[in-house]
Amino acid sequence: MEQKRVLVVGGSSGVGLAVSKKLVESGADVIIASRSAIKEKKYLQSLDNLKKCSYYSVDITIENEIKKLLEEVGMFDHLIITVKSPLVVSQFLELKQEDVHHAFDTKFWGQYNFARLAYKYINKGGSITFSSGTLGERPYPGYSTLSVINGAINSLSKALAIELSPIRVNSVAPGFKTIKELEDIIPLGLGSDSQIANPYLFLMNDSYVTGTTIVSDGGAVLV
Repeated sequence: MEQKRVLVVGGSSGVGLAVSKKLVESGADVIIASRSAIKEKKYLQSLDNLKKCSYYSVDITIENEIKKLLEEVGMFDHLIITVKSPLVVSQFLELKQEDVHHAFDTKFWGQYNFARLAYKYINKGGSITFSSGTLGERPYPGYSTLSVINGAINSLSKALAIELSPIRVNSVAPGFKTIKELEDIIPLGLGSDSQIANPYLFLMNDSYVTGTTIVSDGGAVLV
């Protein structure tokens, strides 16, 4: 990743922050964008190696903010999007449609629109990496909204791998990090941000992988 410019959307916390740290360690020029990046800039710059990162504010649900960010950032090599969906947990027949729409607007349409607007800013040999989740691989009762969103993102990465070629398009499906009742059930336990960050770097570095979803869940889909 030496001298590669990488835009990490959602890079100020969680998995996105872990990805940003690993990218800096590998020599990349990292651009961190999120709704809170500017607000938390002072704190983020106090962390190891993040002083030289660029910081931008963006709301992924607002198209004009995406456009403004891309115009300010200019050309780059890789786009990583690690935004999370609002947690919508309810039985299907009890769901509120406004909650479902909000979740789609953030995690699916946000990533969809970012890719649509960003592809022309990506240098030759570059890539886009989306974030989905293991609920797209194995549904759980009450999580139908997130299951559909994650499955749609995985399908989107396959479709765009064909349509946006030679830009490579992939996705990472993170597993569970915080649901304690699953800790003893999952073969490798709950995941950490640092562990789940690794597939993002792999997908950026492997120039012959596209249209692929890497599941990083400690074996949760097996049980």
